[in-house]
Amino acid sequence: MAQFNEKEHLQNITLLAEELAKILKNSMVIVGKEYREIGDLTTLAKNLVAGKRSPLLDLNPNEDSKKGKYLLTYTDQKPHLHFIERQEMLQIPTALKQFLTTEDMENMQKYGNVNRVIYVDVNGVATPKYISLDKETNTIATMSTAKLSIGDKILGVELTQEQKDNLKQGNPILVKGLSGKDGAENWDAVVSVDALSKGLSFKKVDLTIPKELLGVALNQEQQQKLKNGEQVVVYDLVSKNTDNQFSALVSLNEGHLEIKPVTDAPKKLLGLELSNEQRDQLRAGESVFLSGLTSKMGKLFDASISLNTENGITFDFNNGKPKQALKAEPNLKETNFKIPLLEDSAYTGNLKRTPKVVFDKQKVVENAVDKAKKSHYVEPIKPKSKKTALA
Repeated sequence: MAQFNEKEHLQNITLLAEELAKILKNSMVIVGKEYREIGDLTTLAKNLVAGKRSPLLDLNPNEDSKKGKYLLTYTDQKPHLHFIERQEMLQIPTALKQFLTTEDMENMQKYGNVNRVIYVDVNGVATPKYISLDKETNTIATMSTAKLSIGDKILGVELTQEQKDNLKQGNPILVKGLSGKDGAENWDAVVSVDALSKGLSFKKVDLTIPKELLGVALNQEQQQKLKNGEQVVVYDLVSKNTDNQFSALVSLNEGHLEIKPVTDAPKKLLGLELSNEQRDQLRAGESVFLSGLTSKMGKLFDASISLNTENGITFDFNNGKPKQALKAEPNLKETNFKIPLLEDSAYTGNLKRTPKVVFDKQKVVENAVDKAKKSHYVEPIKPKSKKTALA
């Protein structure tokens, strides 16, 4: 690999800035509906050398308007200024279109990024890339995954290995407590890989803990604990699917409220009705003595019971015998689920695995099913007889 030559690098920037001064003599930068002067051409040249696109330009604002952006491309290792003209409709190269799913297209239109790694066929070689939409020109920008550099920290926040893995896979991540500029308050953001800027993009978000969760009001103490990353047990939640009440361990996890149903103090246990006071005692971790419980054999017995949200009700017969746990009652009908706090963002919080890549006549396909679909001919299965029925 050739070593970085700072003198040659700066010389290239200077020469490029001089070239830009010639070709952009009458051009203006478009910002919204306004036109502005281009400004420092050296900064523009540095961005182009770094692989970024120029701002949206109008090359002939007073005559035949021609809008678009410049990009520095290389042919035989020689740099060339390539003009990307603004399109009325989204333009996707044919060589790239076959690798994009409907979900990819929706993500790109809504969030600007595909939000995963796409393996593109480059001369028969599966090349992983990030893909973003340049909404100003209605064209596609790509970036090799090898060019993404992720540090241990982002704006003062230490990243976990899972967060780094998510970013490398093209998935957005939620980062809380980013350092504000000049003493400003810390802020939260959804961070994504942006092929257009050749780096990371930040979308500021407001993580607000709801005052009510599934029919139960959360007090200030519960809301604060959730903000601090602590777990909170919330009782008598109402299921959206069945309208049944259940209790759950609630925690804030990467932009979601994670709901983990737990065993609650039962209203009725082995023939006995439990009072609200007894249920509150169990929920507080205290033991409750019950007399007149009915066993499966129909016999009456006494026992002290305690509640474990994971193992269920534990019986202590106070006779020297080991304690017994009754896990089956009450029966948990709810399963773990998440409630997103970021309704309109690309963030999912789940690490998506990039599909395996195989080759088919120098065409890259993402899995065996796609391979069969994209082949020119698939021989149909012939039935053995006319009476053969479909399973």
